Amino acid sequence: MKKMKQIVFILAAAFLVSVPRAALADGGLDSVVDRVQKKYEQISDFHADFSQEAEVKALNKVQKAEGEVWFKKPGKMRWNYHTPAKDEIVSDGNTLWYYSQEENQVIESPLSKVSDTETTSTLLSGLGKIKELFDVSFAKTEGLDGAGSYLLDLKPKTEEEGYNKVTIAVDKNTMLVNTMYLYDPYGNLTTVNLSDISVDKGVPDSLFVFNAPDGVEVIKPPSMGQ
Repeated sequence: MKKMKQIVFILAAAFLVSVPRAALADGGLDSVVDRVQKKYEQISDFHADFSQEAEVKALNKVQKAEGEVWFKKPGKMRWNYHTPAKDEIVSDGNTLWYYSQEENQVIESPLSKVSDTETTSTLLSGLGKIKELFDVSFAKTEGLDGAGSYLLDLKPKTEEEGYNKVTIAVDKNTMLVNTMYLYDPYGNLTTVNLSDISVDKGVPDSLFVFNAPDGVEVIKPPSMGQ
């Protein structure tokens, strides 16, 4: 579940360390953040293909995955993994299902119990309150692919998150996030690249209904099983 939460809460340093010239021309950090926030406030639904690389230093390996992701306000999402396994993470805004093909089981939880802080809830719903929940700065470009993008470091103002910060790459033309870099307290980095992004295409609510495959074990917290 920990790895799943890291993946889900990723579609976000305390001080300004590097200011790209293009950003200054557009009005500086506040201007860029305001434009990103406004963009995501206006979006009703979202779809993209994604590729993910998760560095696990303890195992000296990089785990890779690919798939599709959908979001729809309020609180609905679906992550369909195509490789290495056909896992699914689905929420209808109230319940979250995590289906593991390898383990042949589904973990079903109230969304409120999974996204147990305001920050993660906001990340799920779409970068809607960046200034309230994060200390934001322009990121250093070293080691990151920032061509054609603004790079922003988002550091949670609370200490309850499972990550230290998120760096997002925002396309300068569309103001949509195209890459996310998630840094956890153990020094691991998860990178998610988004491609073929489309917004406000009228994604149906039926997409966010999860139906467990036949023969799959469904695991619920005690309060849900009663």
